[in-house]
Amino acid sequence: MKEFTLDEALAVAQTLGIDFSKAGFTPEEFLEGMNIELEHGLVDPETNVTNDDPLVTGKIAMAHLNEFPEYYHPDVGLEAWEHAVEAYKGDLKGKKIQIV
Repeated sequence: MKEFTLDEALAVAQTLGIDFSKAGFTPEEFLEGMNIELEHGLVDPETNVTNDDPLVTGKIAMAHLNEFPEYYHPDVGLEAWEHAVEAYKGDLKGKKIQIV
């Protein structure tokens, strides 16, 4: 599966005007986000919306990180939420899931 490099992520960040001294997230976190967001690319033709384009993928990662700088953090971000949902058995409607 494709993965972006830090140099590619930095080039995208520059194009998007990301100033890492003010962004609230690091270049490495941005890179991690870009690589995670490849799930919206060529890996799955049914859900492909980015064609693995670095700029489009970077915009998705930037949007998530701007909303919540820990979005990709394994203990409190998307990954933690996904693990909690996977571990839950039964109907999620009307339920609260706590990540501990």
